[in-house]
Amino acid sequence: MKWNLAGLLALLVIDMRAPPADACGIKLVIKTQTPRKAVARSSNPSHLLLLGTPPHRLERELSAAGHDVEVAPTVAAAKQTTYSAVVVDSAQADEARAKFPGAVIIVRSGDVTADIGSVENQVARRPVRSTEPQPPIAARETRTPVRTGPGQAPTVVAKGPDTVEPPAAAPPPAPAPPKVAVAPKPPPVETRPPVPLSPPVPAPVTPPEKVAVARPPAPPPVERPPAPPPPAVVAPREPARFHGEVYFGYNSANLGNKAATLDRAVRWLTDSTDIHVVIEGYADPTGTHEANMVLGQSRAESVRDYLAAAGIDQARMEVVSFGDTRLKYGRTDSRNRRVAIIKK
Repeated sequence: MKWNLAGLLALLVIDMRAPPADACGIKLVIKTQTPRKAVARSSNPSHLLLLGTPPHRLERELSAAGHDVEVAPTVAAAKQTTYSAVVVDSAQADEARAKFPGAVIIVRSGDVTADIGSVENQVARRPVRSTEPQPPIAARETRTPVRTGPGQAPTVVAKGPDTVEPPAAAPPPAPAPPKVAVAPKPPPVETRPPVPLSPPVPAPVTPPEKVAVARPPAPPPVERPPAPPPPAVVAPREPARFHGEVYFGYNSANLGNKAATLDRAVRWLTDSTDIHVVIEGYADPTGTHEANMVLGQSRAESVRDYLAAAGIDQARMEVVSFGDTRLKYGRTDSRNRRVAIIKK
């Protein structure tokens, strides 16, 4: 107790004599850092992928352990398609499993030391898949044991490369059977051959009487009516054809007295209901090209309107204007002002 009081007084005296630490306006602070344990080398260095924003310490210590570490913000930004393990956030786990089916997916827990331990446990374990072929194990060849018998030399039976067993002992010879007295054979007795018996005589068989069976009379022949003559082949009526053209006056689309020509076209289209036609309008080279195209269109439409008024379906008719581009006759021939009805 006395020593403790003396020590306390000494400390108080030293503290009172010591100048204050911040007398000059500078305060010294000394911080000590706990020494960090060195990172152990991995027993199975692997190619790892860190997704998202992993801590720098996790990347640094995995690289120091010998792993090939790649950091990518997303799954799509990864440089390779195969990795041994992928360290991800919980939000990227499903996408990483779908992108890297052969890799081990490790979700970060927030503790760098625990995450490093999880990586080492997964990549160092190296699980063996059931589909991988296994090396065959050589089986030792079996040998058939050889036994020894009377009059044979003892044989050694080999069980393995290092062990030899002596052969089994030969059994003792069996004792000879006692002699038995045999009685003499009696003299042979003379025997007579058996007398053969006569075979029985079979009784005569009477054949059955034939019975006459009456057959029904044959039916009278049936008279068949004569076959009707084949129907006469009627040739289909050939539809009328239209070979004419409709001609117009100078700079005119008026039909005028063209009814006779157009009526032949009406009969042709009425008899042939499956025919579709193209109504082509033309003009002579007089005037401008644009005006001739319009004039050829007007002439073709006039013919179409006449046929439609006569009962021809407009769906069977198509109107085209060629103007002065296709002259059938000479440049000064008035027949170039025409309309032609052509079968499609």
